[in-house]
Amino acid sequence: MPVQKLLAKIHIAKRDLGLDEETYRGALEGQTGKRSAAEMTNDQIAKCLRHFVSLGWSPKSKPKKFDDQKGDIYSATPAQKRKIEVMWHDLYRGNSETKHLRQFLWNHFKVSDIRFLDKDKAYDVIEGLKAMHSRRQ
Repeated sequence: MPVQKLLAKIHIAKRDLGLDEETYRGALEGQTGKRSAAEMTNDQIAKCLRHFVSLGWSPKSKPKKFDDQKGDIYSATPAQKRKIEVMWHDLYRGNSETKHLRQFLWNHFKVSDIRFLDKDKAYDVIEGLKAMHSRRQ
């Protein structure tokens, strides 16, 4: 029995290409010898999908989200996290740089890792690092 995601893709391809039922079934049969996608193996469905791509279908990808955001609207943005990492690197270079950043975050903001920062605390961390940077100069 094929994976549901593959069955969905094959039906999306049918819809996007505008194939009527008879043309669709004929294409399936021509590629695999079976007239129903539910009876196919995953490899057979993949073969049919490659055939639909050759007919001009292009699978649409989901919109890209931030890699580590995970749908949490309160979490610090990747741009904020990267800025903190870069600012910390400017202030502290050496072995265990990440370890010392974690210690700094815990001692001053009670957050164990940069991954767990929310937007407000990330802003506070950035401002704190700016102040540290200005005192160093």
